[in-house]
Amino acid sequence: FTGHLADMYDLRIFLCVGTCLSGLCSVAYGAAYFLNIHSASYFYIVQALSGLAQSSGFPAVVAVVGYWFGPARRGLIMGAWCAHTTVGNILG
Repeated sequence: FTGHLADMYDLRIFLCVGTCLSGLCSVAYGAAYFLNIHSASYFYIVQALSGLAQSSGFPAVVAVVGYWFGPARRGLIMGAWCAHTTVGNILG
């Protein structure tokens, strides 16, 4: 879903909006403490919005990295990017 949206809009704006919405969801989690909100439905809604906002990241970043490095080095960069979590887990 968000990959199709990323293709239709400017990637910089799309990433910025997704990141800002994700940050606002994090603020909403923290605000629940100060506003004395204990409703599970509140947290379900915020979690759903957070997931939607965070799902905008991967497709747009893949497109940006692909454009940035070009076809010649795209495989190397994507391989390193995908391997970093595994290598990080191995190293501790």
